[in-house]
Amino acid sequence: MRNILHVDMNSFFASCEQVIRPELKGLPVIVGGDPEKRRGIVLAASYEAKAFGVKTTMPIHEALKLCPEAILLKSTHGLYSDMSEKVMKIFDDYTPLKEQLSIDEAFLDMTGTEHLYGSIIEVAYKIQNEIKNKLDLGCSIGISSNKLLAKMASDYKKPMGITIIYPENVEEMLWPLPVGDLYGIGKKTTVKLKNLGVKTIGDLATYDRDELTRLFGSKYSDMMYQRSNGIDQRPVVSRDYYDAKSVGNELTFSNDINQLEELYKRLLVLSESVGYRLRKKDLKGKTISIKVKYNDFSVITRSTTIDHCTNVTDTIYKNAYQLLTNSWRQKPVRLLGVTVTNFEDVSPQTSLFSLIEEKQDDVKLKKVDQLTDDLRKKFGYNIVKRASTLHGTEHIRKH
Repeated sequence: MRNILHVDMNSFFASCEQVIRPELKGLPVIVGGDPEKRRGIVLAASYEAKAFGVKTTMPIHEALKLCPEAILLKSTHGLYSDMSEKVMKIFDDYTPLKEQLSIDEAFLDMTGTEHLYGSIIEVAYKIQNEIKNKLDLGCSIGISSNKLLAKMASDYKKPMGITIIYPENVEEMLWPLPVGDLYGIGKKTTVKLKNLGVKTIGDLATYDRDELTRLFGSKYSDMMYQRSNGIDQRPVVSRDYYDAKSVGNELTFSNDINQLEELYKRLLVLSESVGYRLRKKDLKGKTISIKVKYNDFSVITRSTTIDHCTNVTDTIYKNAYQLLTNSWRQKPVRLLGVTVTNFEDVSPQTSLFSLIEEKQDDVKLKKVDQLTDDLRKKFGYNIVKRASTLHGTEHIRKH
């Protein structure tokens, strides 16, 4: 039997803010929106705020009606990803089989580690205590033999809960819960099921399967049947939430730009940043895209796919340059972006065919990239700038 943990950080964004602002501990904290204008939505709420009924995605003005004493905070740039990295490193110390689902949750396959850490319940407490002692953050942990039940168990008791749900516990612990609590059942499906008289997970588990198939299709109905009965054969797959599918940067201009030559300079800044990040991650891509937002808020995207993978700044820029030239509408531009996708790993195991293709990139340009990368690693990214890109400061956003 497998032993799987699902670790879910408690009110992660708000808890991170309370860590760097200890004076806020024990107080109702809401992260999100504009604290001065009191607009926007709730990105996160501390448990003290949740006690008043404040929920994620709720409009700020509604949240403040429920909890007038709440302390509104803007999200702190970089804080949550930094804390997430520290949490994930703790997980990595316990098992190589870690599947990160989001910035604040992961599955851990602990099968066969009993001789190292003790029973599965003992290791759950060890992980929970280590996160609390080292990072001052709380988490809830679900324990089971499959991913579905481990995730359902972590939701069972918050904050700082540890709950066990094995398949033999499903009828007692899962079936009485509202059907909308079942992982994978969305709001629209919940409404449809309730109209059928399916109010609990147990109702769904025992509902006529032929009727489910007729109403929802065979694939979705099979998923609902299996999950409502606690069945899940999916393995824990080692991966990080930040496994890249794309690398891109955007520039939001402080003043709209209506000169193509000025846009080319910004495009070079973006291409250089994207190339640097690709090389840092050992990634190459074939598809280069640009995004242009005009001052009337219309947005266009254009892309091109080249015949070889690259992370060379000059190659990225030349293709982005051509895309911009062909698509510019001669209107003031508010935002410009460059993205590279369609990746190939450039680790030492890269195939011979890929290495042959690689020669299509100019060797001298690759040497320039390597030199500037080495300088940036040693002295900081901004130590090297191209003369043609020197201009005023804008906000650069990575994605």
